[in-house]
Amino acid sequence: MPLCRDLNLIRGFLNRNLPATNSVANLVNDTFNSSVRWIRVDRLDDPHAVLCHTHRFTLFAESGPAVLRLLAETPRNLRLWFNATPARFCRTIRENWRGPDAGRRVWYNHCYLYVLQPGRLVIDRTHRVSRLRPEDATRIAEAWPYGRSPEHILRRIQSGPGLCVRRRGAPVAWALTHEDGSMGFLHVLERCRSQGMARTLTTALALRLLRLGVQPFMYIVISNIASLRLTESMGFSQSGRFSWFATT
Repeated sequence: MPLCRDLNLIRGFLNRNLPATNSVANLVNDTFNSSVRWIRVDRLDDPHAVLCHTHRFTLFAESGPAVLRLLAETPRNLRLWFNATPARFCRTIRENWRGPDAGRRVWYNHCYLYVLQPGRLVIDRTHRVSRLRPEDATRIAEAWPYGRSPEHILRRIQSGPGLCVRRRGAPVAWALTHEDGSMGFLHVLERCRSQGMARTLTTALALRLLRLGVQPFMYIVISNIASLRLTESMGFSQSGRFSWFATT
């Protein structure tokens, strides 16, 4: 599985598979300070699969055989831990993983990819939005229900757009970007819900990304009906099913 040091070799592959390759493309291009350790492809002459390694893996492939070519030479000392990977390849990856945790139980988080096409954004400016500041990181980490550290939140504030709605100077609702450029961390404190803050933040963050020349996109857990409805009502359209999965 060749290391890819000339990114021009894979730009055509990534571009012809947009928007499904948005995550991989932003990691490859280091759009939001992703700290990619290495990039591998199934073949240098005509790539059909790309694997990015940060502290986790992100993969996109056009076929099962291309995935198998990638996995055949994946370093065996690495944990199975994948982000934003097409759901149709989960089983292939799990069954052919040869790392130290091969055969262990795997958890899954299945999501829909939503992308914003030009001219489709529904604008909502009900609330005043401001930028997140480094000192907001601890407050966000304490309120965030999915176990992110203040250090991780701080990196996201410093590396990508991060916006919030404030009350008495403190953030009560916020949205940031993940290292792959996807919109996320959307959260409204319980006492401030049902006031339209999520819609305002979605508008503001999408517009900020558009000004940066990045297509706004996000992954929504398939069971999160409220977020699915909100996302679709803001003009985003569904574009595939992706999964997060790792050994327990």
